Amino acid sequence: MTRNDISRDEQIAAQAAAWVVRLRADDVTVADWDAAAVWLDADPAHRRAFDEAEGLWGATDKLSSVQSTPVVDLAAHRARRTGPGRRWLIAAPAMAAAVAAAVLLAPLLRSSPEVVYRTAPGETRTVALEDGSKLQINGGSSLSVRMERGRRLVRMDQAEAVFDVAHDAGRPFLIDVGESQVRVVGTAFNIRRSGGETEVSVLRGVVEVSDLDAPSRRVRLTVGQAVRRADADNRMAVTSVDTRNAAAWTEGRRAYDDRPLSEIAADLSRAFAVPVTVAPDAANLRFSGVLLLDDESAVIERLERFLPIRATRGPQGVRLERR
Repeated sequence: MTRNDISRDEQIAAQAAAWVVRLRADDVTVADWDAAAVWLDADPAHRRAFDEAEGLWGATDKLSSVQSTPVVDLAAHRARRTGPGRRWLIAAPAMAAAVAAAVLLAPLLRSSPEVVYRTAPGETRTVALEDGSKLQINGGSSLSVRMERGRRLVRMDQAEAVFDVAHDAGRPFLIDVGESQVRVVGTAFNIRRSGGETEVSVLRGVVEVSDLDAPSRRVRLTVGQAVRRADADNRMAVTSVDTRNAAAWTEGRRAYDDRPLSEIAADLSRAFAVPVTVAPDAANLRFSGVLLLDDESAVIERLERFLPIRATRGPQGVRLERR
């Protein structure tokens, strides 16, 4: 057996141990199981290594406390296996070390508590995360953050936020929003999730947006680019965006370029405490321009001057109708 063979076996053993640990984590996902299945099917040696790691994990799992002596009785474990072959006797020490380390570090690898942030309509909030990242959360938003050892994970419901992500190459920042996942290492961008549509606009750096159900379907965005995705058709439309306007809500204004009135109403419902709805026959009226978000009544009056609409006020809020 050559040195390269030994090195390859040790590498596979370490990968197998990592998969055993990952598939037993509290936050394991369907995507993890799918990826593990692909890895197992790629090479018969992978499956043999995985079985070996499984056996070692089972042995260490029976220990009631951490010991300074060897964590796994490797000789006894080898004896229980049938026909391991010389190559696996050589790779086993590396595998045992990897699994033992995983067991010893298991408490550190568990997910930190999930923190949920919510803002009321008309309320904005700035949050500093423990890794140095910052979130500016718009009104009427709900999102959760979980800081893990190997990744940083955000889940967004109906929400809008500007992310300024601290660089950490070993711990990607992932955002699950709608049917998409946004992946970054360190950058700044705005995400808007409203109704059945998601929009990601890049202010600095590079962002990758992929399909949650089909990760290979993805687009990569750089500064001045945005992607819109509607759940109804799953189409990812990449466009140019003015970085000065992409997160203009943080400065008390909104900039639109031929956008439907339904979208504007949703934004106003975030910006102010009184909700704004649109009659179906007015929902697709288009608007281009900048709205100063100084006062809800003033904003509505400006829209009435620019578009063929009238506003009615009632117990449920403001309703925009075609006139």
